[in-house]
Amino acid sequence: MLVKQSSFFLGICIFMLCSCTSKKEVISEGTIIYSADYPKHKKNAFLYNILPKEIQISFKNGMVRNDISRGNFQNILLFDCNKKRMDIYFQYGEEAFKTKLTPEEIQKMANDQTKYDIRFTDETDTLAGLNVKKAIAVNKKDKKDVIILWYTEEIELKNPNWYNTFNEVPGVLLAYSVDRFGIRIDYKAVKFIPNADESRKQLFTLPAKGTSISYDEYNQKMNSLFATFE
Repeated sequence: MLVKQSSFFLGICIFMLCSCTSKKEVISEGTIIYSADYPKHKKNAFLYNILPKEIQISFKNGMVRNDISRGNFQNILLFDCNKKRMDIYFQYGEEAFKTKLTPEEIQKMANDQTKYDIRFTDETDTLAGLNVKKAIAVNKKDKKDVIILWYTEEIELKNPNWYNTFNEVPGVLLAYSVDRFGIRIDYKAVKFIPNADESRKQLFTLPAKGTSISYDEYNQKMNSLFATFE
């Protein structure tokens, strides 16, 4: 009888141990490094060479910072996924400006984006050491415009795509394409760092310098800038 009881309790202990060790750790903060490519603009050697080839996205406690920089060009996008707020900072040469989007401007930004039908698949893979699932986005107006999406649900981030055209996707995008200011950009995660870069002061705050402008003014400036490179 004692042997049976010992075996029973041993079985429970092993079950509990396996249950604890198999539970996946939730990723609540970190930094993702993406490669950036511009396949439709390689013939424009000048534009292609000056465009950033890497972006860095840091996240923690529902806050997301998107850093795009190269030379004297810097673009910072801050997203609050909990409160659905968005701030932008842009610097090119000596000129710097920033904008805090109003709810109306955020809605306008969403309305201006190309609309896609999202089809989820059973395909899985890994990117930057994270498990990813595949989805296919098809332009509602141009069926030839198809974007392959890879996303992970291993990162704990509420509403990770609330601000972009792929808001139906439940996880953080690790491979995707977007159109900004007339430029198609392909992003692919190449490295994941488990912690946000706390060495950078006020990581989720815009730089103090810069002239405050509206979202419409920001778009006008960005469109004018990239038009000069065409």
